Amino acid sequence: VTADTIEVVAYLMPPELDPLQAAVVSGAGAELGLAAIKETSERYGEYFAAHYETYGRKVRLRWYEATGSSSDAAKAKADALAIASMKPKPFAVLGGPSQAPEFADQLAAEHILCLGGCSLATPERFSAERQPYLWGSGPSPEQAATMAAEMIGKLFKGRAEHAGDPAFRSRERVYGLLHYDTPDGRQRALFETFRDQLASRGVKLATDVEYFLDIAKAQENARTVISKLKAAGVTTVIFTGDPLMPIYFTKEATAQRYFPEWIIGPSVLADTTVFARQYDQRQWAHAFGLSLPAARSAPENGESYRVYKWQFGEKPPSNVYSVIYPEPQILYTGIHLAGPRLTPETFRDGLFRYPVTGGGPTTPTVSRGRHGIWPGVDLFGSDDVTLIWWDPEATGPSEIGDVGKGMYQYADHGRRYRPGQWPEHVPGLFDRSRSTALFKEIPADSAPPDYPSPAGG
Repeated sequence: VTADTIEVVAYLMPPELDPLQAAVVSGAGAELGLAAIKETSERYGEYFAAHYETYGRKVRLRWYEATGSSSDAAKAKADALAIASMKPKPFAVLGGPSQAPEFADQLAAEHILCLGGCSLATPERFSAERQPYLWGSGPSPEQAATMAAEMIGKLFKGRAEHAGDPAFRSRERVYGLLHYDTPDGRQRALFETFRDQLASRGVKLATDVEYFLDIAKAQENARTVISKLKAAGVTTVIFTGDPLMPIYFTKEATAQRYFPEWIIGPSVLADTTVFARQYDQRQWAHAFGLSLPAARSAPENGESYRVYKWQFGEKPPSNVYSVIYPEPQILYTGIHLAGPRLTPETFRDGLFRYPVTGGGPTTPTVSRGRHGIWPGVDLFGSDDVTLIWWDPEATGPSEIGDVGKGMYQYADHGRRYRPGQWPEHVPGLFDRSRSTALFKEIPADSAPPDYPSPAGG
């Protein structure tokens, strides 16, 4: 940071470094072209620079392409060191490898902020020990586990009435937890936290099955995973993990003629229509659970699309704009609220000063610091969730705009719940008349001000 410049680096993962995973994601319709992603990110920077206070400084954005896959720890650390050695040294990095916390760890050691996907799904302790350098957009994994355990404990005891197998529907639920981990067990503590949270709500697991995100062995691993769940007599699978492996788990479950309930617990993008359309629909027709992001609105009404169109008069170049947008948003919010003296500490204090906002179906509650929503100091972003269920017959656009069949429905028309707010019953589960798949209009209490567009539209 100088008197007139703030140096920032954006991290990019070239698709060819993880071709199998890239093929699955692009098969869902996501635009992985780096040129479109760069242009979209840079234009968002222009938008924020035009409307947020940077105290006479300009953000200079440089790009860094990863040298290893998202799970390559050695390459991730080397990439972080390479970024730290750039001249001038960056103040912040946007994004990072999703399965290699060594990247965030090394940047924090170099006193560089690591924003958005850079610290994806990292435990609270990991972030706390590296403050004030790590800032994500969602709740911590522990916070998500707390809200999921409360949801399951209050709403989903008793018979497995939503299972695909008619024989299961008359039985008391037998729970199995299917959860993501890494080969060296980095996610084990998070699993144990979730297990303990469930137990405190009277939800006892008959079994738990861990899995690794390895697309090359996905079919083989899915066969073992489903066999274990089936052998344990699980009627109700609680899934917590990534958006890709359910493609293989659900297809294998059908191949083994196993049709349980699927409860969506804390996940990364498994609660998005664009991925759920790839899951075996005979299985996912019995899926329901927790969703972290805002309830879906028509693409033109979503914040990330709307502000881009308002500023530039056209749609974003990349169709993954909703994934790109949070990182520059965190960056410029922290800069704006830090004041004229910008340091990692004043950036943190600025985020802590941001008032509690949101709470409507399309606007999640967001806060950081001490606001009474969570015990102690909250270092994370959103603070509430909603209840969803999969409707294989609903039609409409996915998050990237592709019109197709199958959409998540938001029970009770997308009402959101903070910790401690789940009721004993949520109306609308598997009831279209009391659910909303897509908000065609922004709810009145969440509608933004109507300012003239700089693009003249």
